[in-house]
Amino acid sequence: MNPYSNIPYSHNALKVFEAVARLMSFTMAAKELHVTQSAVSRQVKQLEDELNASLVIRGHRSIQLTLKGQALYEVLGRNYAALQSLLDSWKEPDASKIVIRAALSFATRALLPKIQQLNERFPSYEIAVIPVIDEEESLGKGDYDLFVFTTRNSANYENDPEIFFMREEYMAPVCTQQLIGDRRDIAHLLTLPRLHPTLDHLDWRSWLNKIHHTDRSVPRNSTFFTLDLTLSACLSGHGVAVTDLLLALPELEREYLVCPENARIHSSGWRYFCHQRTQSPIVEELVDWLKQETVEELRKLQQLSERHGWGPIRG
Repeated sequence: MNPYSNIPYSHNALKVFEAVARLMSFTMAAKELHVTQSAVSRQVKQLEDELNASLVIRGHRSIQLTLKGQALYEVLGRNYAALQSLLDSWKEPDASKIVIRAALSFATRALLPKIQQLNERFPSYEIAVIPVIDEEESLGKGDYDLFVFTTRNSANYENDPEIFFMREEYMAPVCTQQLIGDRRDIAHLLTLPRLHPTLDHLDWRSWLNKIHHTDRSVPRNSTFFTLDLTLSACLSGHGVAVTDLLLALPELEREYLVCPENARIHSSGWRYFCHQRTQSPIVEELVDWLKQETVEELRKLQQLSERHGWGPIRG
């Protein structure tokens, strides 16, 4: 048995009547519902016929509700309000977001430690950081406001008005003080186990070529496939990693990691760029912050370099 046998089949007619009764106007109800006035009048008439009750008294320039019309409107108003409240509770709030896509190592080593700073700087925005592995292939794809990526093909981006250069990579070997001991020299460091973020050992090979070193014996090697894991292994004392020193700057400042005295810093050939896809004041502010942070990090690295004789740092 249908428990609602007396409710009209057309729920749309009830919705139309509720609008007419609330606004006390066929014309205004038609405008709100984006239909014609005749369509509204027809729906109300059909509802009256189905209920076998007069709901609206039509005047020349105004309308009035009958007693039954007023009673029906009050019931509909309460229940539509309750339904609207329920449906609103199902929706997640539309928070404004700043979406930053970034190279995996930059996202984990440079952005993640600064999330609190970003939240304090942009309190009305949700900061979304999306790490990316295939950086250049992902450029221009997906949803983002800023995209920080590394490339060896700088010439492809230097004339793009939406892409700006951030910095070079500054590569040198690092390890824990406990692992290297009192002999903080290159010769001793080159005998220690080597840690790599890639199977081709490119970071180590490039740096060794820059210092014109050739191994006379095969070193112990371990590969971790990401720079973040490699540096974690390094911090655990498992070996030495050649890394971009700016990505290990907090650990170098606190001397959780050390770089040998007079170790020469060399550029890797990879450079950091940023694609600003969204043009808005809030994203412009984020870009300015990112540039200021880069300048400050370069200044700190220069101070460490001067203290330990690592060579010049150029921004």
